[in-house]
Amino acid sequence: MPSGRNGVLRPWRLVALALAASGCAPAVTTPDPTAAPLEPPEIEFVGLVTDVRISEDHVEFTDAAGEVHLVDPDAYRDVNGNGWGGPLQVLGRDAEGRFVASFPTQEGLPPDCYRENAVGVDRGSHVEINGVLWRKAPGFDGSIAFGTRYTTGARFCFDELGRVASVIGR
Repeated sequence: MPSGRNGVLRPWRLVALALAASGCAPAVTTPDPTAAPLEPPEIEFVGLVTDVRISEDHVEFTDAAGEVHLVDPDAYRDVNGNGWGGPLQVLGRDAEGRFVASFPTQEGLPPDCYRENAVGVDRGSHVEINGVLWRKAPGFDGSIAFGTRYTTGARFCFDELGRVASVIGR
């Protein structure tokens, strides 16, 4: 079973495994390049998470600054199937309601690359991934023509502010 430092199970992996096993993982959304553009979300929280505790009626997580957050998991839809915990976690609100997205790191990628493997569409200053518009970071590397879908094998690196910093394998 995947574990973190000192053999401690990483909570976001446990949640992702539990969701996948239960069949509750979100449906994969392949963006339609010709669809009307989405509105960028309002971000409620973005940051690195150091600890997550999940109970039946709440999720408690601690951010890198040591602040503890308590949220109702039923109030958020999981947009990328990684559950709660991160290490990069984003909570926001868009036209569909409140959402949570967590992004892991991946061996072989830079340590500050919080990875997403879903298909994306270039939307100018944003990339549409999993039905959410994610702002591109300054110096974004990987733009393609507006409204064009990135290749299926592309991976997106998010920065610590929840912005798309680069694309690998576009």
